[in-house]
Amino acid sequence: MSGPLRSKQGCWTCRLRKKKCDEGRPLCSLCTSLSITCYGYGPRPDWMDNGEEEKAVASGIKEIVKHTSRRKVTTQISSRQRDHIIRIAPNPSNVPLGSSSSGAISNRQLDTPPPSDHGSSQEGGIQEVQDASNETFPLQDDDQAVPASVFSIPVDETTLLMHFLDDLFPLQFPLYKPSALEGGRGWLLPLLLRVKPLYHAALTFGAYYRTVALPTISQSSRVAAKIERGNHFEICIRSLNQFAKHSCPYRKLGIVTTVVQLTFYELFTGDGDTWQPHLRAAMGMYKRGNEGSLEDIGLVEKSRRILFEDHPITEYEPETTEEVATFRFVFGCIIWLDILSSIMAGTAPHLLPYHSRVITLNSQTKLQDIMGCKDGVILLLGRLAAIYGQKVQASQHAAFDCSQLEQTVDEMSQEIQCGLTQGALENINISSAISAPSFNTMLDPPTLVTHMFLYMASIYLHLLVQGFQHLILLDKTISEAMTMLRTRTSTNLLPSLVCPLFFVGCVARQEDKQFFRSAFSSPPLLNSSLKHRGRVLPILEDIWSKRATILGFSWENCVELTKNLLLI
Repeated sequence: MSGPLRSKQGCWTCRLRKKKCDEGRPLCSLCTSLSITCYGYGPRPDWMDNGEEEKAVASGIKEIVKHTSRRKVTTQISSRQRDHIIRIAPNPSNVPLGSSSSGAISNRQLDTPPPSDHGSSQEGGIQEVQDASNETFPLQDDDQAVPASVFSIPVDETTLLMHFLDDLFPLQFPLYKPSALEGGRGWLLPLLLRVKPLYHAALTFGAYYRTVALPTISQSSRVAAKIERGNHFEICIRSLNQFAKHSCPYRKLGIVTTVVQLTFYELFTGDGDTWQPHLRAAMGMYKRGNEGSLEDIGLVEKSRRILFEDHPITEYEPETTEEVATFRFVFGCIIWLDILSSIMAGTAPHLLPYHSRVITLNSQTKLQDIMGCKDGVILLLGRLAAIYGQKVQASQHAAFDCSQLEQTVDEMSQEIQCGLTQGALENINISSAISAPSFNTMLDPPTLVTHMFLYMASIYLHLLVQGFQHLILLDKTISEAMTMLRTRTSTNLLPSLVCPLFFVGCVARQEDKQFFRSAFSSPPLLNSSLKHRGRVLPILEDIWSKRATILGFSWENCVELTKNLLLI
């Protein structure tokens, strides 16, 4: 008997590759086993044009198949030689359940399986995996864990992880440099390797970086990276959905971190508002995480006590340090994103009741360590956003109290001027024109960044009350801000000043506009990985044009232009 005929109704991927397709639904088994995109059975894809685009897709798929085949061979060899593999950590089965958090492995790591390739990421119930001793460890229902051993991570995935850690995470937080006692950035890697959605979110980011920031790679490799990016993103979202169905408290902190990273990913890669649902989800998790005693986050008791009582880290215990550092960083980051997004959307911050409660005078969660601006100033901006949000809501119901607004504005104006004066006393005398480049290295970055955010607050307050009328009242503020930008600010600090730059740019004088045109059209602000920043200069140009031609142009008009933009 002759062999089975190749189906002419197979998935488009198999038809492109001229392979036999089993026509499995929704995805065929061959594509699934090779970790390549199955293009399904619907209408013929646009790229199947017998031309260059079809060749590029075919080459990309071929590239992924080559890597997948190589990984399978490596896995087979490893399985035959597993008795000879040197293990860093002890076998989880040999660790008693009562071992302390300072031991070689924590109780929590007992449900973390060894690494698996993409094939194991498919939907299923409880998945079972084998460790080196051939003992079976059931994976939790939520299937959120990823490898604990870096030895079994494929080479191509380690490259993507390093793109994320070395290139993309610093783009998100250019001034984040935690101390050695806090473990530096060491909390991030174990979290990546422990939480499956976060792991694949990082790989998605890394594949994105490969496609946009490495111009020397071939077209076929670029297409392969795009397909790989789509695969990892799909796994990330599917894992998050599984978590929503089978919540595991031990991984909630990692899930919050994942959602924050998806916010950055959608912001960096898109040109719309697809980042907003992720940020709203993160803020919802923030509220739930702060309403109780942190027990449902899955932290060890000592970590909960340190966080609940807001104590500093005084002893280095790896698990406690990792959890406390992660919690303070991620939840502080959410407050920062909440404030910046509300400013540009013209709404009150969603987490406003938590701001002053969590970020106190002696709080161990310090926003300046995360994004550069001192806590009091960024919280002041959040209060300004709340005033505007309340003003918009009240005006819609004709119930706005102007007298109360005037009193609040006077109080906040005094607070801003006090901050600017204090900055001048801290050796930042703006009015003296010091232009020596060497002086830049003497400035404390958080102090400089904070001062620029204070100028932003002064401009923001004026725009909330008077719009673009009477800009002469801001003349001193604008002059001092431009002097600081031109003579005191090193280029590498500009990525930490995107929001203040935008606000100063909104009210820029004619002679200053070229500075902003240059800043927002060249590195380091204009970066191929940060697509959202390419929208800033066109919006500024639009504002400059409209404020000169439209009588009564206001901040409300600006909000219409910026509500989908997050200025980071």
